[in-house]
Amino acid sequence: MDRIQIKRLLTETPLEELLDMADRVRKANVGDTVHIRALLEFSNYCSRNCTYCGLTAENGKLDRFSMTASEIIDTAKKAFNVGYKTIVLQSGESNAVDVDTLCDIVGEISSWGMIVTLSCGELSYDEYSKLKEAGAKKYLLKHECASEGIYSSLHDGYTLSDRIKCARDIKSLGFEYGGGFLVGLPDEDIELVIDNLLLLRELQCDMAGIGTFIPHPSTKLGGAKQGDYELTLRCIAITRLLLPTANLPVTTSLSVTGDSELAYRAGANVVMVKVTPIDYRKNYDIYPIAKHMTDIKNDRLAIVEKIERLERQAK
Repeated sequence: MDRIQIKRLLTETPLEELLDMADRVRKANVGDTVHIRALLEFSNYCSRNCTYCGLTAENGKLDRFSMTASEIIDTAKKAFNVGYKTIVLQSGESNAVDVDTLCDIVGEISSWGMIVTLSCGELSYDEYSKLKEAGAKKYLLKHECASEGIYSSLHDGYTLSDRIKCARDIKSLGFEYGGGFLVGLPDEDIELVIDNLLLLRELQCDMAGIGTFIPHPSTKLGGAKQGDYELTLRCIAITRLLLPTANLPVTTSLSVTGDSELAYRAGANVVMVKVTPIDYRKNYDIYPIAKHMTDIKNDRLAIVEKIERLERQAK
């Protein structure tokens, strides 16, 4: 699929037709299974000043936290005991939890047979290697925006080329690599959307998370226009066409900007359910969203019921 074909799918093809195309490709390549992942946000410390994220180091209104190793392991165990087979350990990009400690945590959780996915930002090759050796199987690191210039303006002091180098390091070490981007960032045009999609294919993402930009009032882009829900759906669907066997999550932002259930028709086959304890969860504030009490067992039962109602198989 080339740029012209992608542009046509983004701008001309009726949405229902595109969703049907993606759904057929999804069914043929990854079947009807929806993989349920536990998501544990274990630290909101971040050293970066990203202009769109509520965890930005410049946000002085946020109460910072970092869960202890025993808290992380205890929460993971509760998730494992109610049926979660994979846990995603996610944090801001900082050294609040050092890599050696994280390796110990990964090793303990992996010893139960639980798959560990990490989302902790840019690290060195040696640090990624340590985490792989400790037992981590997957690593999520979205490129966010495929324009070097816009990326640098959004991430003060950081470059897209460094981000992509990290992605390639992760892939070369044998991790399942998860990329992705935001739809609707300021200065984005349709050509950049196409660039974002093609970069996912170039990096051969095993997973790809595509979310809608939602402005956070405590960031520099707090007054910016929210990203477009339909365009996000189209991007998910086109990603399914570009990467037929990839795992595509139903991102949380879709439930804020529209009907998240349509993402399943767009080719999504993964959903992440937060297991973060509520006292911490309320301060993991990437963008504004209602924070609900965490009930690890019942939250899983609820998502299983939803998946089965959509005539998919929960796993």
